[in-house]
Amino acid sequence: SEILEPAITGQVSDEMWRERVRQILVTQFPDSDADGAWQAWVSRHGVLIPEALDVVKETKSQVNIGMISNATSRLNCDLRHHGIFDLFDYVINTSEIRVAKPAAQVYLHALKAADLRPEEALFTDDKAVNVEAATNLGIVGHVFTSADGLRTALVEAGVLRD
Repeated sequence: SEILEPAITGQVSDEMWRERVRQILVTQFPDSDADGAWQAWVSRHGVLIPEALDVVKETKSQVNIGMISNATSRLNCDLRHHGIFDLFDYVINTSEIRVAKPAAQVYLHALKAADLRPEEALFTDDKAVNVEAATNLGIVGHVFTSADGLRTALVEAGVLRD
């Protein structure tokens, strides 16, 4: 969206983006507790899927793990809040590289950070368009729908054992 894109491409900070959202809410919903809703939203750090986290940890015991996220400048804070910052060998935050998925540059940046060729990498995402962009570069792709599905994809790729 026109509001989110500047935040996930590093044109504005997370704080600036969230303040812009607050202004929009207060303007569009003057008779409601827009500030209260905004405060509740700002205090959240995202939600982890425990089963998916288990698969990531199992995978980490076999190979290096990276994260590519269309995120704001707050990503590292959120990862630390959940105690998973050190789980990843590298984190590609699109707000830091100033381009977002599904742009090819994002995946190429990740491959360089991981020192991998495309065929040596596996990329999973809950958005098919992002997975398609990765597979167009020769990266093995998986559309995330469940932790079990991710684990199956990792077994099929030879990363994990059944």
